[in-house]
Amino acid sequence: MAVAQKLNEEYISEKVEELPTLPTIVYELTQVINDPMSSTKDVESIMENDQAMTTKVLKLVNSAYYAIPGGVSNLARAIGYIGFDTVNQLVLASSIVDALKVSGPTKFDMNAFWQHSVGVAMASETIAKAVNHPIPSDLFTAGLIHDMGKIALYVIDDNSLVELVDFAKAKEMSYVEAEMELGYPPHTAIGSLLSKKWRLPLAMKACIEFHHEKNPNLRRDLTPELNQAVDIVYFANLLTHALKFGDSGHDKVIGVPKDVMERLGIDPDQGFKSVARDVKASLSKAEDFIRAINGEDA
Repeated sequence: MAVAQKLNEEYISEKVEELPTLPTIVYELTQVINDPMSSTKDVESIMENDQAMTTKVLKLVNSAYYAIPGGVSNLARAIGYIGFDTVNQLVLASSIVDALKVSGPTKFDMNAFWQHSVGVAMASETIAKAVNHPIPSDLFTAGLIHDMGKIALYVIDDNSLVELVDFAKAKEMSYVEAEMELGYPPHTAIGSLLSKKWRLPLAMKACIEFHHEKNPNLRRDLTPELNQAVDIVYFANLLTHALKFGDSGHDKVIGVPKDVMERLGIDPDQGFKSVARDVKASLSKAEDFIRAINGEDA
């Protein structure tokens, strides 16, 4: 408990500021892609300054998840298949994963954590498509990084995360319940601080901060569009847990509330079954994507 008390808001804020910044390519690429006058060559000219990132993005694009016939060997062809927005999101997602990379042996299974995170990403994008969200790739990244506050806590104080995970599993409670029981700062608050440091888009900030809050009235006056994004990641997170895909630090399975599905326009019976089936299909294609996002060779 002494460690939990040490991790007050001021201490956490200081430690978050010490975490790595995102590379400038993230912000340059976002600016270019948000400009309707930009072309494929404009994107290529930015990406050519970071060959390692370009190689990683191409590996991700060539994963089974995107299933591009014959694969792609250059960025222009990749953009032609998956579009500017998805390339932009893959650069952002890869940069965040790299910034939170923990080297050497760990006391927590990081591979299983990122497996869960990629699962939530794919589930979020699948649900976003089902409810006609205008940019499903944004929800992919929001799902991928929704729990980044946990990894930030591990980097700040690894023993704290381990204590929370062990306690949650021993007591058969959720990670959030363990945080409250032991007096630790919420991972949503830690992730929110980091999202502000990295100047992430509003939808991602909202999903990071509120993905455990099902009541939209308690989400600090989010717009309908932001509330929809949070609902999608909330749904995706619970569904990925139920499918036992990866490990985010607890084993407790919580059903998806009907009111969340109804807000998204998903029938709690047949609509849910259809979405769950599509999510399972996307997760079956996750293996090589997980390796690539972690920088591992196929």
